[in-house]
Amino acid sequence: MIPDSGQIPLRFPEAKLLFEDMAITPSNRGVIAAVRRADHWPHYAFGLIGAAQSGLSTIATSWAVERGGQMLSAASFDNFDRADVERFCGGSVVLDRIDLVTDETRLLWLFSVIERLKGRLLVTAQTAPTQWSVASPDLRSRFKAMPVGDLGLPDEPLMRARIRRACQRAYLNLPPAVEDFLVTRLGLDYERIERAILRLDGAVSEGRALSIPLVKDVLDLRETDYDLFDAKVP
Repeated sequence: MIPDSGQIPLRFPEAKLLFEDMAITPSNRGVIAAVRRADHWPHYAFGLIGAAQSGLSTIATSWAVERGGQMLSAASFDNFDRADVERFCGGSVVLDRIDLVTDETRLLWLFSVIERLKGRLLVTAQTAPTQWSVASPDLRSRFKAMPVGDLGLPDEPLMRARIRRACQRAYLNLPPAVEDFLVTRLGLDYERIERAILRLDGAVSEGRALSIPLVKDVLDLRETDYDLFDAKVP
């Protein structure tokens, strides 16, 4: 369990990553490649699923930018005028976090219009389509027909990339030994990485250097915790 010190470090808005800037490793390469081949999808819609902090919104945004498409959040979609949405349904549309959409009638309408206008629809969610709570048999049928890519757990190279990027966002100097220690202790969990760096950021902002003793102290990690890759840690 990563303790909460109560310290909330100052953060600045981060520019969205494009595909060229992302860390692409064996754990996510196949899914990202499938997302980018939208013109060759076997269906007009594609589902991208993954855990919190796994990069769903980042990948979806990059896809929309690459294709000159439109990005909709669940909240904005529930409040969009249908005429406004229909104007771009012949192109590429992202519906980020479809599992949070509450209006089934509007959702079914979106799928129908995208299909009719021969557009492409990328939807994201943190759970599989079989877990999305919908009453409409037509919607369930459309979800079943849609190919789905699962980002799954990160591998070691992706974990390292995520740790480095989280430290960059926090303006933390990350010594190689500390990176190695974090990789072998945090487990295959995107959220745990983000929470850990947030806590370390708070400690460093109090004037302490980022070191293995500090990591052990702040994150309350034991020598045997999450030793996943059998790395040698000083």
